[in-house]
Amino acid sequence: MTRRAIELHAKIAGLEAELAAWRSLSAPGARLEKHHTQIGAITAALQVAVDHLTARADSGDPWTATEHLLIRTHDVLDYFRAKFALRLADVFADYLTVADELAWECYEPVRTYAPRRKEPPLVFLDRSAEPFSIARGADYATELIAKPPGSLRRVVERLPVPLIGVPWFHLRHLPDALVIAHEVGHLVETDLDLTPTLQTSIAGARPEWRRWLGEVFADVYAALATGPGYLSALSDFLDTGSGGTGAGAYPPPETRLDVVRAVLDGGRATEAAEVAAALVAGPYPQLGGRRLDEILTFDRDLADRQASALLLRMAPDPRSNVRTLLSSAALAFARDPETYQKAGTTDRVVHAAHRKITAGVRAATTPQAAAERGREAGEAILGLLL
Repeated sequence: MTRRAIELHAKIAGLEAELAAWRSLSAPGARLEKHHTQIGAITAALQVAVDHLTARADSGDPWTATEHLLIRTHDVLDYFRAKFALRLADVFADYLTVADELAWECYEPVRTYAPRRKEPPLVFLDRSAEPFSIARGADYATELIAKPPGSLRRVVERLPVPLIGVPWFHLRHLPDALVIAHEVGHLVETDLDLTPTLQTSIAGARPEWRRWLGEVFADVYAALATGPGYLSALSDFLDTGSGGTGAGAYPPPETRLDVVRAVLDGGRATEAAEVAAALVAGPYPQLGGRRLDEILTFDRDLADRQASALLLRMAPDPRSNVRTLLSSAALAFARDPETYQKAGTTDRVVHAAHRKITAGVRAATTPQAAAERGREAGEAILGLLL
């Protein structure tokens, strides 16, 4: 074996060892066990490239070309490496654990209806001032610096893990976390191919509702998943000037709030209320012909009582799941921000949410299915990297 071949094998072994380390960190009982199938899918995809690189190191191909392919494979891994590594730092892990569980609780009710059960969303912290989601097969262009242009974006799109980005400043302001439910709504529309049904549901509405449809459905989904707390969180978000004016994909802020109010309380007899009612009612063939509010349920009375209890420094209700806990926090903050802060509500809710998260792997899919999809993605990825 030549000196260069020995060198290449050592460098490839470093990547393979890292993939094994991530699998170990996400094994049942390990620190990242909740990301078991996500990491399994990603590492299985990249293992295809590792196997190709190992064979190529002995093939006599120019070593510089093989090393360049190895660097490109690291580029793909690095996109996810940073997101998982943050979960190993306590300063970020507390929030991200709760955010991931919120995303899971919002996604889990519909996952059994997906044509193929898929990995749940992965929440990550980002420099963007606005939350966003990246679906399987969506455009990663703003996230990646492609070398050459566009190729790395197309590679990462093949990986079967959807992403939800939230601003860094969400770390210590828990009420804003409810916007994650909106981003899950976008992923649900994509994963279950709901768009044709949504378009049929609002066929009688004005043309601009079709342009706004994705954002409106995501608001409807979030309102059903997290109750009145979402109305408070959305109102605060729109007060920042974000959310559009109606000219593009986003309805005007007051229209979005009218839609959410209609979902929660029926609202006045407006077109927004009619659209909201139609999107809730469906029926959705992709969900077994059921209404959306039959799939997504929320205990509003519990959230309301718990919001008052939080301001009185009382312990959260043990019946609450993470969706209810975070909605209660948003309601408590809206009612009395100063008392919310003085009562240490954020820390108390985070600790209560951690106690609600049971040990074990999230059963979004089997490890075998994740690995199989990962290998399928890996073949496509290798073709793009070569």
